Amino acid sequence: MAPLLPEEIAPDPLRVLAAWIDEARATEQPQATAMTLATTGPDGRPSARMVFVRGWGAAGIDWLTDSASRKARELTAHPDAAGVFYWAGLARQARVEGAVRLVPDDEVAAYFARRRPETRLAARAWRQGERLGSRADLHRRLAAVRAEGDADGVPDGWIGQRLEPRAIEFWQEDPDGLHDRLLAVRGTSGWSVERLAP
Repeated sequence: MAPLLPEEIAPDPLRVLAAWIDEARATEQPQATAMTLATTGPDGRPSARMVFVRGWGAAGIDWLTDSASRKARELTAHPDAAGVFYWAGLARQARVEGAVRLVPDDEVAAYFARRRPETRLAARAWRQGERLGSRADLHRRLAAVRAEGDADGVPDGWIGQRLEPRAIEFWQEDPDGLHDRLLAVRGTSGWSVERLAP
């Protein structure tokens, strides 16, 4: 694999990140659009979970969630996050940091409409992260929603969130340990890129 060069990343690191995600999908990497998302709780402690990214490009990195979920509540209080994509089969990872904003409602509706019918029904059956007595509760609620049919539109409480990167680190493995690490940071006049030691 050819080494990563700063001039390949600048002047548009978001384009390179999108190309890496697209390549991971095209080569059928497992969970190609999964990203570890780290947020900050009200006590200042970090929390992390995996999210499936629904959109990526010049605007940022988008996912859907319930507004009552822990991540949504934490990002409302502290609208800053970090995320990591890892594609073992490509020997690459990308780390992002930035502010998180709400995705416009029309874009959320378009994302939700592309979901499989089963996951649209599940999103209507419960609030993400709510406490349940048993797994049987999930089955009962899903059966009740299924009996009503697949309704149009976004379920109450569902939102889209968008991480707008101010920093992106691109990492590419080298078999001899000379891993490439290029850090792109957005400034007032655009992006700057520097090499970091592995």
